[in-house]
Amino acid sequence: MGLVIETYSRLADEYNDPQNLDSCWGAVAGYSLSLVTIEDRHKVVVDVGCGVGKELAHLASLHSPDVQFIGIEPATNMRKKAIERAAKYPNAQVLDGRFENLPLESESVDYLYSILAFHWTADPDKSVSELKRVLKPTGEMDLTFIGRHNGQEFIKTTTPVFFKYMTPAMMIRAASLRKQLTVEAARDLFGKVFGARGLTVTESYHTYQDTLERHWSWWVRIEGQLVDIPQTIREECNQAVKTAIAALETDAGIPYTVHLLHVKLRSYGTSE
Repeated sequence: MGLVIETYSRLADEYNDPQNLDSCWGAVAGYSLSLVTIEDRHKVVVDVGCGVGKELAHLASLHSPDVQFIGIEPATNMRKKAIERAAKYPNAQVLDGRFENLPLESESVDYLYSILAFHWTADPDKSVSELKRVLKPTGEMDLTFIGRHNGQEFIKTTTPVFFKYMTPAMMIRAASLRKQLTVEAARDLFGKVFGARGLTVTESYHTYQDTLERHWSWWVRIEGQLVDIPQTIREECNQAVKTAIAALETDAGIPYTVHLLHVKLRSYGTSE
């Protein structure tokens, strides 16, 4: 988890680069934001893994000052940018924290959401217990995060490249940074803490056609930084990865299919 936090902190200035926002990840983040449902009864709203605070600030701007918005972000430089954004809204604040250790009082949150962050948790069981702890008994939640079958086109074409430049142990270590669950595993994980009532866990697949520049942008800036390849051969490996990705290009673009999991919690008796 430390490497992930350090990487995102280092790349905070580039996180909202147009090439990243226009990529498949920008598109699926937008879709995830559309699933966030804030009702009049939600007076304390929390965004876990708020990044640079773009979504947090947007939502705060749409709601009355009596709705309190709290962003949680562990990466220092990302959090600084989020604090700057939140400063424009008297009903928004940003705190240091993570899924495994939320800086919130027990049973204090009406609604909690997270966009493309839960897969970075280092301890899924502890994280779900923390979510349960901070939500009120009537609390509601929407989490989206990537699942086990994410990016199959990319994996299929780049795995031979990584086998050339990485040892099996290095590949396992890189893969272990993300907790990519099947929908069944996610149902078990959240179900054993929240129970079945009001809880739904669904999966969906979203295929995006990126240009080589957009595809390469998010890979080399973030994902590629998490792959432990010696500097002496990193550039050679990067070029091999780029060549492999380019080979997927069609007239429509380069496909990337996001496997998205959506954990939705609604209070019993409230409207969906």
